[in-house]
Amino acid sequence: MEQNSVKRPSDCLILIVDDEEIIVEMLRDALEPAAYRVFSCTQGAKALEYIDTYDFDVVVTDLKLPDVSGLHVLEYAKRKDEFTEVIVITGYATLDSATLAINQGVSSYLLKPLQIAEFFIQVEKAIASRLFHLRSIELMRQSDDFAPDVKMHVQDITSLYYFIRKLMLSLEITEIMRITLDEANRRIGSVLAVISVSMPWVEELFVMPSQGEITEAELIPLLVRFREQVIASSGNRRQTDGEPLPVIFKGRQGEAPGFDDLIPLSVPMMVTDRVLGVLTVFVKQPSPPADQRRFLYVFSSIVSSVVDHGYVTLQARQQAKTDSLTGIANHRHFHETLDREISRANRHKSVFTLVLLDIDNFKRVNDTHGHQVGDAVLVDVTRRIMAMIRAGDVLSRYGGEEFGLILPDTDLAGAEALADRIRRAIASHPFTFAQREIGYTVSVGLAVYRGSEAAGKDCLIAAADRALYDSKERGKNRLSIGTIDL
Repeated sequence: MEQNSVKRPSDCLILIVDDEEIIVEMLRDALEPAAYRVFSCTQGAKALEYIDTYDFDVVVTDLKLPDVSGLHVLEYAKRKDEFTEVIVITGYATLDSATLAINQGVSSYLLKPLQIAEFFIQVEKAIASRLFHLRSIELMRQSDDFAPDVKMHVQDITSLYYFIRKLMLSLEITEIMRITLDEANRRIGSVLAVISVSMPWVEELFVMPSQGEITEAELIPLLVRFREQVIASSGNRRQTDGEPLPVIFKGRQGEAPGFDDLIPLSVPMMVTDRVLGVLTVFVKQPSPPADQRRFLYVFSSIVSSVVDHGYVTLQARQQAKTDSLTGIANHRHFHETLDREISRANRHKSVFTLVLLDIDNFKRVNDTHGHQVGDAVLVDVTRRIMAMIRAGDVLSRYGGEEFGLILPDTDLAGAEALADRIRRAIASHPFTFAQREIGYTVSVGLAVYRGSEAAGKDCLIAAADRALYDSKERGKNRLSIGTIDL
């Protein structure tokens, strides 16, 4: 490692692993202007040989390789040197694979088709991080001559740097919270860590013990006893709201430490003048040292911006997939869900059902009562259907007055019973708006998708649409069943 500590960027070794030769060449060409020392291969086994032979600073690997998993290449590189920078590239990302890669220390997570400019930036960032690590090692070697408090401060700065990197890679709010709570427990030496979020549109609670597990029966008395310190009080919570259900993570391996005689240490989570929530750690000692509280304030300030960004991103993502009037999935989300259900059914040879519902004579409602009433009817039918379906079912506004309902793992008998129950419930109870009763009905068409008889999405939609048209032609307020043309 002595020679590594004075490396320049052009001295860094990079390994590129992808099963497509054309991609390997494209990535090598992208790195050529920087004069890095680049090795490449198209098989995982060869990559492992290279890793055994050379001390790579950066490894770029596809997740899907013909012989071994890209995650195995990542793990192998990290086992040799845990601070090797690894960039994962994939064309079939899932949240599970992304989270696993992040937990194993991946530097970047890029999706195909690649943007070469973005790839080059990520490599430059990885090289910069690698050189930061090598210089930190050199500084730590020299720190034996430092005063103890200076040495500890250098260690804190280095440790926080790597924590922030891991936090910024996280894809989902729950993963951000899991990483944060684990780090808080580890750094403070606390028994339990809690984050309470209180924002205008979300109230959430995340909990993690340092080791083992905590049950709700053990947790609730703590939350009740220390509610004023632990539960966020930013003024967003409505008086009628109950407490949010906690998301409880498992701690690190080991026996749970016991949750009696704990003392809370709480600090606010803020961005500028906005309160996002509260970070609380529970400790055993009778009076937490002052330096723990100071560190917790610094830690909270670092985490708060990432948490805020995570929620803003989540809200934007939800809005992009949500119909603004009814609050249910929009047309785009409908197609994304349908694609996912078809893939799942094909993989597991399972079934699901697509139901299309259309409000009968909706134009007459608009012409007679006005568009404001028409919008109210759309909201009313949404509310009625949502009250009758399961949590895993997906209702979407397919277009205008037409709705799509995707029923996972539902065969013809189950789908027909539910769809007809919805139809009859809507027909039997008029909608009341501004002291006026407005009766309306829906026509329904459905089609069952069988993974054992794989078909295209367009064929499924066409079958349900033909059935809906048949219901309209036969007098409306009816249910018809369509057959997929294979």
